[in-house]
Amino acid sequence: MTLLQNAGGPLAVACSPAAPSTPMQPTRIVTLASDPSLQVLTATARGMIEGNFIRAAQRAFTELMSAVVEAGQHPAVRSRLGLLPDRPASLNDARCRYVAGVIFGHDLSRQIGMPERPELPLSGSLAWWPLAAGRYAVFTHQGPYDTLRSAWMAIYDDWLPHSGERLQLEVPPFELNLRTPDQVPAQALLTEIWLPLV
Repeated sequence: MTLLQNAGGPLAVACSPAAPSTPMQPTRIVTLASDPSLQVLTATARGMIEGNFIRAAQRAFTELMSAVVEAGQHPAVRSRLGLLPDRPASLNDARCRYVAGVIFGHDLSRQIGMPERPELPLSGSLAWWPLAAGRYAVFTHQGPYDTLRSAWMAIYDDWLPHSGERLQLEVPPFELNLRTPDQVPAQALLTEIWLPLV
């Protein structure tokens, strides 16, 4: 993750070596309904180091997926995402959270399936997080996670100022992992960036 400035202040976004900048346009605008409420099982890790959350993301997803597998709920996972709820004060902000999450029974990208909230013992940082209803601009990035920085920069630097849209600053943006490293090679990873809009 890295720091980008916008009218509302700095935002945390994915980071590492940037690929060449490409024009980013939303693939769609999605409105999430408030009923049924989408509940995300989450695990949280803290620590932005040199503008990225890579270590925090690894810690959070390890805790989360270990608990899901142990509870026998891995087959019910339909969506995997990373929420970015904090505005970092610096590139080395130890308080910033990376919130790894899964949704059971509902494919968020395709908007199909009935959301579930299975009974799971909550320990460590595990918690249920309601995904905020409202409008989201959805962008698609293909390639390694370490090239996501260029996509975030193109969205905030190029698309947002010319879009006529405003960010919903009380709602965290998130990355939805459509293909993960355990499924495909790095070049074939597919990630949606969901940006909350007013």
